[in-house]
Amino acid sequence: MILPAPPKHLRGFLPEISRFAVVGGAGYGVDVVLFNVLRAFLDVSALPAKVISLSVATMVAYLGNRRWTYRERTTSGAAHDPGRQLLLFIGWSLGGLVIQVGCLWVSRHVLGFDSLLADNLSGNVIGMGLATGFRFWGYRTWVFRAATDTASAPADVRRDAAPGLR
Repeated sequence: MILPAPPKHLRGFLPEISRFAVVGGAGYGVDVVLFNVLRAFLDVSALPAKVISLSVATMVAYLGNRRWTYRERTTSGAAHDPGRQLLLFIGWSLGGLVIQVGCLWVSRHVLGFDSLLADNLSGNVIGMGLATGFRFWGYRTWVFRAATDTASAPADVRRDAAPGLR
């Protein structure tokens, strides 16, 4: 069975999503393995373990996204300063961390689920799913922005060139 070609406006978007998924998968693996090592073998409580594991996974994801997922986007000029990108990346990653830790907190402290399985489902499945969409949009829109020359464009084009999914 031959699948139909994706619509023209998605053709350039699908490789980006694929690379993001591979990098995210590597970060996810680091997050889950480290979280479970901290919880099961080092007896670190759930919320600090999640913060630690997500922090390490965030650095893996930053390097992968910067060097592979968004490598074709320009890195010249003040808007694409690597230091600025890192700070924005950390900011969006912290937003994702809040989402994931929030899901874990609700599971433990509102719903009363405190098993390792419940921690994994709430933080590493539900929380990760919600946080992934948030991070993808933020990274793509604000951190690794596509190079556009809007300074010389008419006002209506500059307004329409605001960052976002297209």
